[in-house]
Amino acid sequence: MKGRVRATINECFSRSDHQTFLYDEVAKRLDARLEILRLEPKVILVSGFGSHSLKKRFPSKPQLIGFDFSESRLATRRPRVGFGFPWTAKQLSVCGDLAALPFAPASVDMVYSNLDLPFFSACNELTLALAEVYRILKPGGLFIFSSLGPDTLKELKRTDAKRGFRLCAHLDMHDLGDQLMETSFADPVVEMEELTLTYADAVSMIRDVRAHGSAAPEAHSKVGLLGTGVIRSLAEQSSGVEGGRVTMTCELVFGHAWRAPTRTSPKGKKVIDIKVSKT
Repeated sequence: MKGRVRATINECFSRSDHQTFLYDEVAKRLDARLEILRLEPKVILVSGFGSHSLKKRFPSKPQLIGFDFSESRLATRRPRVGFGFPWTAKQLSVCGDLAALPFAPASVDMVYSNLDLPFFSACNELTLALAEVYRILKPGGLFIFSSLGPDTLKELKRTDAKRGFRLCAHLDMHDLGDQLMETSFADPVVEMEELTLTYADAVSMIRDVRAHGSAAPEAHSKVGLLGTGVIRSLAEQSSGVEGGRVTMTCELVFGHAWRAPTRTSPKGKKVIDIKVSKT
């Protein structure tokens, strides 16, 4: 299942006309939420895609690790090799799996994830991904993220099952907050915004749907998502059709949470909290 999702993303970002607007727009909104948070990270894992401002935001010039499970998407954002100025942040690029991170425990000060969680939610591996993020964060470290909510592409709900493809059931922000708590994250904050996207035609919209993870894994096939019947149905049923343009809605979910600092007893011993579930 995950292999099909990765193949689809690689295909989308191998094209010269791949879409990045949604990633970039969401990254800008996610960056704005860092304004109210006070931290000076030394190592930041940047998971997902989008044009962010992390290099300029922190005076400490932290080590940035660009991380993605799609080779093509990672190559698209990999910085060009050139003359390095001493005041610019250093950046590495690693292709891997957010649900099986190749990093040591407590080795990262901040994990910044832009529209990466929907892929792992679609593959039923969100719990694993959150647990891995928690594992690699240092005590007091920050997890800040963006994702997609259940009203994303709500205009297509009547179309998906009838036309050979199925949309992902994106996680509600309240359920996502609950999962953060269950993973032992502290002080989670989750909020929602709505964004309206306008495409030149239904084909462009469908390519974007496949690229940002709103098509279910079993639907990642050329026959299911790009068939003429699907395109015709989208053009007819989608709201906001004007002059051949197609308008769609994205429910954006933003949030952050912390790995709580290590607590010690008055004698300097580490305090371990044990959760007991009620039966």
